[in-house]
Amino acid sequence: MNNTLMVYLNKRLHQNGPKYLDHNSQPGPVICISREVGCGGVNIAKQLANELDKQCLCKKWKVLSKEILEESARGLDMDPNKLRNYLKEGDRGIFDDVLSAFSEKRYKSDRKISKTLIDLVLSFANDGYCIIVGRAGHIIAKDIEKSLLVKLTAPLDWRIKQIMEKNNLNMREAIEFIEKTEKERENLRKHIAGDHANTGEFDLTINLSRIKVENAISLICYASQIKGILETNKSKVEVF
Repeated sequence: MNNTLMVYLNKRLHQNGPKYLDHNSQPGPVICISREVGCGGVNIAKQLANELDKQCLCKKWKVLSKEILEESARGLDMDPNKLRNYLKEGDRGIFDDVLSAFSEKRYKSDRKISKTLIDLVLSFANDGYCIIVGRAGHIIAKDIEKSLLVKLTAPLDWRIKQIMEKNNLNMREAIEFIEKTEKERENLRKHIAGDHANTGEFDLTINLSRIKVENAISLICYASQIKGILETNKSKVEVF
């Protein structure tokens, strides 16, 4: 993680208030990308950020995904790997294993973990100029007016081929990887969003088996423009 992003994350994590929001400013803009396994969501988000930076003279766009878990773990005083493993597990009883690593004084409840993750995602979304990949961002930020919720999808056979090529796996290994990762992501969404984890409301759904990556990025940029989330406000410029 580069130093600029680290400073930003620290600043957002330690600000006060449940939504970390200046009441004189409008939340966003934020783009939330949900993706099926094998669609390369983080890579597309990074390319999208570069393209948006060319169009926006106000503030650089940030891509956040695993950083959200890392900063949540810091805020909870937990080991990032233990937090990640806990969120990926479907069996709620796994929390007992997590607790065994901590003293009673450092006990963190399931509710506390979920609230920390939600507050952190919402703080990034409210602050704006960020692309949130996964982490139930499309559910948490859905009520922000200047938000664009994107779903990246593709048929299973196409995604299997992508995983095989990217990770040097055979077909059976690629299928097992997809099934395992999809289950982990579903469990993470349930931990964060609870009963709303299966909410599937998106502004834009792109089938990557039929649309090239560069064209998908152009579509997202165009959708951002017509929805009005790319309107800049120089008063929001912030040095971090």
